[in-house]
Amino acid sequence: MKTRTAVLIVAGALLLPGILSPDQLQGQTRPVRASQEELAHSSRLRDQERELAAREERLAQREQLLAELEQNLERELERLLVLQREAKATLDALTAVKDQAFRDLIRVYSAMRPTRVAELLNQMSDRDALEILRGLRTEMVADIIPRLEQDKAVRLSRQLGLL
Repeated sequence: MKTRTAVLIVAGALLLPGILSPDQLQGQTRPVRASQEELAHSSRLRDQERELAAREERLAQREQLLAELEQNLERELERLLVLQREAKATLDALTAVKDQAFRDLIRVYSAMRPTRVAELLNQMSDRDALEILRGLRTEMVADIIPRLEQDKAVRLSRQLGLL
């Protein structure tokens, strides 16, 4: 019903006086003539429309790909952040264990006689011996240094003095 009404309205509008008469409406079967320039222009416009449609399609595909990549990156970032938190927690736990083990080792060396500690430190690398000496009380270090081999005592004394 609406379509029929719309057709009647359009037909009535076209039949208004001075626009088209029913005879003119019937006589519109002849083809429209266009110049070569108009045809070429029309062809260029169609080509541009096809090219534009292809560009829009490629752009839409790229936008979709970028959106997918962005989601993948966000998921990967979240996964890496979780791994980073886990690694930090593990490192903190290992550091705490190492620190406790070092404190226990210092307690053991503190309970030993300075002569025995000096014998053990002479067999260690300078780095390890220095770390142990730094953990001991100053009075004990003062008792141990004279009992070390002379070259080692000089090297460790110099390094202890750099603090």
